[in-house]
Amino acid sequence: MTGLEPLDTISSTDRTIVFELLEDYCAKHGLNLTAGDAHGHAGLIEDKTGRRWLFKGTRFDLNALGCAEICNDKSYTARFLHAAGIAVPASHLVICSDIRDGRRPPDAVLDFAEEQGFPLFVKPNTGQEGRDVMRADTYHTLQNALHILAKRHDRLLVQEEIRGRDLRIIVLDGDVLCAIERKAPEVTGDGESSLAELVDSHSRIDPADGRIDFELSLQGLMLESVPVAGQRVSLLPVSNLSSGGSAKIVTSEISPEIHKLARLSAKTLGLRYAGVDLIVPDERRPDTAGIVLEVNAAPGLNNLYRRGPEETETVKQIYAAVFDAMLKK
Repeated sequence: MTGLEPLDTISSTDRTIVFELLEDYCAKHGLNLTAGDAHGHAGLIEDKTGRRWLFKGTRFDLNALGCAEICNDKSYTARFLHAAGIAVPASHLVICSDIRDGRRPPDAVLDFAEEQGFPLFVKPNTGQEGRDVMRADTYHTLQNALHILAKRHDRLLVQEEIRGRDLRIIVLDGDVLCAIERKAPEVTGDGESSLAELVDSHSRIDPADGRIDFELSLQGLMLESVPVAGQRVSLLPVSNLSSGGSAKIVTSEISPEIHKLARLSAKTLGLRYAGVDLIVPDERRPDTAGIVLEVNAAPGLNNLYRRGPEETETVKQIYAAVFDAMLKK
């Protein structure tokens, strides 16, 4: 057996968004689509001549393997972007075996913290969607974050915080397809409800995410706290939609300098298709219009697709362009 399932064995309610869009695309272009599992998380496309293209999740036959692997490593990504003259956050790589079992972080980590100042981010060196990203505002919380994350990761990045406008720019073959402004998840107090109750009522937040307690503690709050009416409380240190953040399409509002920066970032890393995450800093810097946080070689758009009619149509257009580019002879 090949392990591939015929298309007609998959329930339409169980298919991924990418698979549904590919199904429509292939039907219009006379292509055969075969699923790799019951949900269409992977599969292959075949034309009448026998040419094949494979995909898994949002990873398509567009980006070279080496380029995609570099982008999966935040430290390497930052190194190559910096070498090309692109502004990136100051970072320090931590080997987790050096700090497991409660061992004190190396002096170099603490020296970096002293040089950069707080707050700092602590994040896995590999991974996506803002998973396990934490913020630290003192040496004590920095060490706690390092020890927590070292239990489940091999390498971590300690990184300076840059305040500003958080953007994801989708680039394909040198063109900007879409710009999305993202904001971290938050709740607004009503003077009566506890933060625990407000978190429970947040439709896109997982109340079991342990980072919520950590983030609240940085603000001098607990889940039992009752914020005053109108008080806005940040819940997580990330703005990813998968973590409960909000998003707005702002493509027409972005300056030409930001478009150019996103295109250059993708080109520098050898990517045809990319999601470039960057910050337009609150304090304008003379050397750059934006600071690139990371570059994703397989940007996910599922959460954006579900946000409303405009977002759904935009995602459809993006994927139609991606499929065209993938199958281009």
